[in-house]
Amino acid sequence: MDSYFIIDSHCDTIGLIADKGLSVFQQEKCHVTLEGLKAGRVGLQFFAAFVAPRKNYPYLQRGLKLIDAYYAMLERYEDSFLAITKPDDIDLARQQDKIGTMLTVEGGDILEGELLNLRILYRLGVRAITLTWNYRNEIADGALEKKSKGGLSTFGHEVVNEMNHLGMLIDVSHLSEEGFYSVIEVSKKPVAATHSNAWSIQQHPRNLRDEQIKLLAKIGGIMGINFYPPFLSGQQAGLNDIISHIEYIAGLAGTDVIGFGSDFDGIDETLDEVRGPQDYEKIINALLRLNYSDEDIRKITYKNYIRLLKSVL
Repeated sequence: MDSYFIIDSHCDTIGLIADKGLSVFQQEKCHVTLEGLKAGRVGLQFFAAFVAPRKNYPYLQRGLKLIDAYYAMLERYEDSFLAITKPDDIDLARQQDKIGTMLTVEGGDILEGELLNLRILYRLGVRAITLTWNYRNEIADGALEKKSKGGLSTFGHEVVNEMNHLGMLIDVSHLSEEGFYSVIEVSKKPVAATHSNAWSIQQHPRNLRDEQIKLLAKIGGIMGINFYPPFLSGQQAGLNDIISHIEYIAGLAGTDVIGFGSDFDGIDETLDEVRGPQDYEKIINALLRLNYSDEDIRKITYKNYIRLLKSVL
């Protein structure tokens, strides 16, 4: 384990910090803690500002509150964290023995239909956006929209093009199937499903079907394995279910498309064996027992995401 480090492409911890104060993080009342990140050898953690749809608040204002919480966390733990806004920063964080943090947004509702807000978010350090949550917004339909069969809207096309221009990672988790294929068609750069699993293993609308996974692999994209039990199995989920999704995806499309996207602090339950980033070693050891090569494990843990970030940011 000492020779690996982890890139985790999704957690919702800053939402807890924004709503309950930084003491939540300090008191280890989150799935993600500083000690857990260190114990799990996480080298880069994406921190998502989740702007929930259908809420009675101004979306942009809510997003700014979350972004402020992110920077409060960085200021409090400046000796341990380094903000990542370009690929070279990942190497810099490792050289300084710090944990890289990347600011992302979950929910394109934050844009409030204005492209200028996207540019402002970029200037504030946001480097990835999950275009929708589960429902329709100005950009596209979410995964739980069943009737409209909508892909990208006209505004959605503009958002994808501008994110390509700025150098922001497009996250297709939570998108409808039609939206997924629209993004692949429009984007000139590879994209990620930062916290999604395989539908063929667990038939949940948030998971990706085989053709989506194969297309994601073809364009050089990545899917981050989500640790939420209902996305892993219809039965009592465990560590072996994470491995089952990895095994299935690797057999279907290869290991180049696989990463981690835990969804810690955005999920209301965890696996008994994997309760936070400190437990990544259990996943690595399980892959080693299955005789995954050192190179394949490095791809899954960090190399795939470094490749993607270098091509996008």
